[in-house]
Amino acid sequence: MIEHKNIDLPLVTIIIPVFNRHNLIKIALDSVLNQTYNHWECLVVDDGSTDNTIDSIKYYSQNDKRIRCFQRHRKPKGAPTCRNIGLNNAKGDYVIFLDSDDYLLPFCLEKRIEAIKQYPNCDFLVFPMGVKKRNNIKKKDMSTNNLYLVEFLSANVIWQTMCPIWKKSFIKKLNGFTEGYPRFNDPELMIRALLHHNVNFKVLHDLNYDSVFSPSIKKDTIFINKIYKSLQLFIPDTVANLKKSNNYSYRFYLIGYLHYWFKYVYVPSNSKDIIQSMKLLNMFKIHNIISGLKWMDLTARLKIYITSKLIMGKPMDKLTQKAVYIKHK
Repeated sequence: MIEHKNIDLPLVTIIIPVFNRHNLIKIALDSVLNQTYNHWECLVVDDGSTDNTIDSIKYYSQNDKRIRCFQRHRKPKGAPTCRNIGLNNAKGDYVIFLDSDDYLLPFCLEKRIEAIKQYPNCDFLVFPMGVKKRNNIKKKDMSTNNLYLVEFLSANVIWQTMCPIWKKSFIKKLNGFTEGYPRFNDPELMIRALLHHNVNFKVLHDLNYDSVFSPSIKKDTIFINKIYKSLQLFIPDTVANLKKSNNYSYRFYLIGYLHYWFKYVYVPSNSKDIIQSMKLLNMFKIHNIISGLKWMDLTARLKIYITSKLIMGKPMDKLTQKAVYIKHK
């Protein structure tokens, strides 16, 4: 075990946003306490919990002073704001963002610090994660083609929040997370990082996973509205960042998010759902991600699909699927 009293070791700050997670935060915090590398601090930022989450965090912080509790003191509400509050209070040389329903394996920090010593000039390093489904954990494959920017622009989120370890100085250059996004916080941050001039990073896809991601998406009206609102913010912001970095031609890959909406989110059950989809199609056209001809084609096919789905209960035909589910590779 690496003792935290050695002042020559880099300090790692682990930042956890939390909201009404008193039953789950224990797993995340125990995983931090069980690290074989002990030179860390853990900042837990509460987003206005109404359950016993604060009491749970205070119990841990009273028993280990490396764990500190903060409360979101400004708007907007949400995990990105909480993460940025944590970042502003971080004392560490390096930062890891951990979600309250995920956890680190005991060797995580030790192996990441070893990798940092091997690649000291990197702005961030990315490590594999395991994905927990039911009682099984399977390593998520990460692309080895080095087209990471294309993957994130195409709505293929190949790693999650806790996979990178960041140089604090670099992520502060990025101004942390963009606040106000209900979803797509990770790809938005990663796209900005990958677009940064002379960014230096490494994806260590050959290693074993050192963290575990627990998917917990409930597809309901709240989820659909969050995705809709996020797309309305994410697409214009990302197109603007592509222009700013002289990568405007990459905007076409963003059609992957339209694919995501129609395949995984959109459920035509009422007029509101139809209006949302039409507005998204218009937005993708306005930002030149799809052409006018493609917009006309998709709009016509969508109307046919809506009619058949709502009136006759028919699924989307394969031709319409193919037209709507285009992904550039």
